[in-house]
Amino acid sequence: MPTAEVRLEFGRRTGPDIPRADMCALLLVGGAPRGVGDLVDADVPAHGSGAVTHSRERAGGTVVDTLVLDLASLERAVTAVLVVVRAEGGPLGRIPGLRLSAAAEGARSVRLDCGGVTGGRMLVVGECYREGDGDGWRLRAVVLAAPVLPAEPRPAPPSSVLLPSDGMCAGPGLLRIAFGAQGGTAAGVELCALFELADGRKGVVQPLGGAAGALRLPPYVRLDVDRGGAGGAELSVNLDHTVRFRRVLVYLALRGAGRSFADVRGTVMVRPDHGPPQDFALGPGGPDSTACALLLLTPEGDALRVRREVRHLAVRRGVSPQRIVDYAYGWGLVWTPAEV
Repeated sequence: MPTAEVRLEFGRRTGPDIPRADMCALLLVGGAPRGVGDLVDADVPAHGSGAVTHSRERAGGTVVDTLVLDLASLERAVTAVLVVVRAEGGPLGRIPGLRLSAAAEGARSVRLDCGGVTGGRMLVVGECYREGDGDGWRLRAVVLAAPVLPAEPRPAPPSSVLLPSDGMCAGPGLLRIAFGAQGGTAAGVELCALFELADGRKGVVQPLGGAAGALRLPPYVRLDVDRGGAGGAELSVNLDHTVRFRRVLVYLALRGAGRSFADVRGTVMVRPDHGPPQDFALGPGGPDSTACALLLLTPEGDALRVRREVRHLAVRRGVSPQRIVDYAYGWGLVWTPAEV
């Protein structure tokens, strides 16, 4: 490459029945990864050196991940950067519209046809590597199984076990939650979650204020818009970290003056990676209700119990729906206005 900066884009279609996918970069020293600190993805969007950054854009039913590699700024010990595509909830072959492109100033843009990918959940699709011991770099397209990244040991995930109608214990993988509103009642309905971790950390996952969360880092809960049901969002909980949770409350909040859950009805969709789906209807609430608690997740042994709440909450004048949910369940957060 005539320049030491390269831009890679990974696009794909998204939807309620399509596996999730993302693109990440893995820095190598001597041909091997050093640890999780050299992984750059949506959860950790910048390497400590600032030389590799990740960003994501959504437009309708399409998601594009972008990696920018400032290769001239990498430490000399880094000999290569692997570009890895990962899928969750199913193989890459079930994701339509896969496309990967690379561009560098002064070089011809390259597009990799991913239509032939039929299986696998983690593939190395590209590699930037040093040319000898100098400062030159080359980029090549590859399709290989991704290397195993060193990580902290964690307990083996539990099996999926169904409980009575008030909940379930969810097993390994992800637990996905979405709300599909009926008719034209989806406007202003936001899917959110309060979390409390075993180490005492608390917070909120919501569309506003850059609080979308993360799956591989605390809080192990992430919100993705433009997914899920008619409400256009999907909340995912990483069940591989069940022991790190104290509780998670999934709820709906309404934005917009004059709205209430008396006008909202739909279906709550609960989808564990392992185990049958559990859907239930959400009926209308009272005329003064602008918040509704849906599910309360709490550890039960080495699994996670998911209990239905379906509790419409009346909001007092001057108090946001988020604060009302906090007060009702005793979360004890300090709330400040979020940036839209």
